[in-house]
Amino acid sequence: MLQYQNTELRIGLQTEDFKLTWGTRSVSAPEQIDNYPKELRLPAGRRDWAAFQAVLWCRDAWALNTGRAPWISQKENRPVFRLAAESPFPTELHPVDMHTDNDGLRKADAILTSHVLELDGNRACSVWVEMQIPEDTVPGEYTCTISLYGGELFAPEIKLASLPVTVTVYDRVMPCPAEHRFHLDLWQHLSNIARKHEVPLWSDAHFTVLENYVRSLGELGQKAVTLVVSEVPWAGQDCRMEYRMAANLFEYSIIPVTKTASGFEYDYRPMQRYIDLCAKYGIDREISLFGLANVWDGGEFGVLAPDHPDRIRIRYLDEADGCYRYMTTAAEIDDYIRSLEQYFIATGQIGKVRLAADEPGDMEAYRRTLDHLKTVAPAFRCKAALNHASFIREFQNEVDDYVPYIGTMADEFDVMQEYQKTLTGKRFLWYVCCGPAYPNTFLGSRLTESYFIGILTSYLKLDGFLRWDYTVWPDDPRTDIRYSNWAAGDTNFVYPAANGAPLLSLRYKALKRGIQFYELLEQLRASGDTGSLAEAFDMVVREKDVREYYRTYHRLTDLCSVEYADYLGLKRYLLEKLTGK
Repeated sequence: MLQYQNTELRIGLQTEDFKLTWGTRSVSAPEQIDNYPKELRLPAGRRDWAAFQAVLWCRDAWALNTGRAPWISQKENRPVFRLAAESPFPTELHPVDMHTDNDGLRKADAILTSHVLELDGNRACSVWVEMQIPEDTVPGEYTCTISLYGGELFAPEIKLASLPVTVTVYDRVMPCPAEHRFHLDLWQHLSNIARKHEVPLWSDAHFTVLENYVRSLGELGQKAVTLVVSEVPWAGQDCRMEYRMAANLFEYSIIPVTKTASGFEYDYRPMQRYIDLCAKYGIDREISLFGLANVWDGGEFGVLAPDHPDRIRIRYLDEADGCYRYMTTAAEIDDYIRSLEQYFIATGQIGKVRLAADEPGDMEAYRRTLDHLKTVAPAFRCKAALNHASFIREFQNEVDDYVPYIGTMADEFDVMQEYQKTLTGKRFLWYVCCGPAYPNTFLGSRLTESYFIGILTSYLKLDGFLRWDYTVWPDDPRTDIRYSNWAAGDTNFVYPAANGAPLLSLRYKALKRGIQFYELLEQLRASGDTGSLAEAFDMVVREKDVREYYRTYHRLTDLCSVEYADYLGLKRYLLEKLTGK
């Protein structure tokens, strides 16, 4: 415990998987902070990043400053405690905001771009500290020192504590995200981004904001472009029926349609602009089109084109009278689909395009849609997120990208393995969503679960991972990210900031680390050292047979390690093996 003026404060270090929780004396009590480590040792490669957290608590009202700009509290004469780093690497320190989970406790997640937080007395705060290791770094040991200073109004600061963090840099250049083998598919909800940042849909202002989000996805290693090409394909996730927590979850088509005297015209410029923007940040492996297969009903929207096998909703401006209408015949919708197919063929992009279906539940209905699409636009290939085991067997010839829910994959893993051997040219991903309880990426999930997501993908020899939720925010996500019956955090990995950019989160960083584990494991696999690869998996994978995951095992610890030390040891082990040490 430290003293400054007439108040008490505490400081300690924590690892990057730490998630500060606040709400009762039994959770993150201030006395615990005295026992937190006062030094850390971390491994890293070249062109890598090393991260940890500093945790502070003060008995009285206080302000935290992690930047260089001055700060005087407008509320009262409270002390300002400044945290700074002396580091051989570019280093940033940012306070971590806290959010209410379903259990009522406040948990750390959003990494703030602002350097200042005002805090009440008897409150703790965690600070995310991240060091970027340049590619030309000479391998060896380096020390970063985190120093705490106390100040009040115009009085000179006093240094109160200094805590060292040692980084061991190995002679291994880490792959940049654009080079990742891992096929990451986090769905982008562009209309929701426009709403939260109060910009007109598909305007220049919207694309300025979108670039910030696309950049963040590119830094994560995203590979798929999400395009909504008909109106509200998820039917707003039933948001009109949810009265407890407000959310507008309608997503609108990126393709404006106009009916002229000579017929329908389709404006593909906004769509291509977004595709090109994603390619600028290395997101260029896949183009997923939503809204042409397995369109959700919503229960209240009805069927606009009764002679079409799906519920596709295409809005257009009728130049004859200036009214907006919706297509009502299969012939009109098919002309739109055919034109879209020909556009992608003409621009040389058709090989990347997938008609995406989100959890089709009616096998015969999905079969009718696919059969119809074959006759209308045969060049399109299909992708499906599947949560019914029977679909895996039924659509082996029609679906090019298999993405089973983890529970479905466990039920049909023998079939999946056989398909991986025999169905060449297909991608095999997996996903989690509102379930299972673990592994997952909820606000209440352990951050090591996201590490395990990357490791499990490599262990099962799959191509990547999908999740639906990059920016599916309720109405006021900075205040409360809980929505409906979903677990808090199920709808997002990032938060909207006032500057038109996303606030990253601890969960975002954890998924990024998990993908790095995948890349290192795949490099070790490529080296042919099967013995070392098996030893690496043994360090964190507890249940080796995925078919047993949800049959007899009911605890996370039965599936994987939850100890950060094991994952830290795994990274050291992989770097040592890959550098020949």
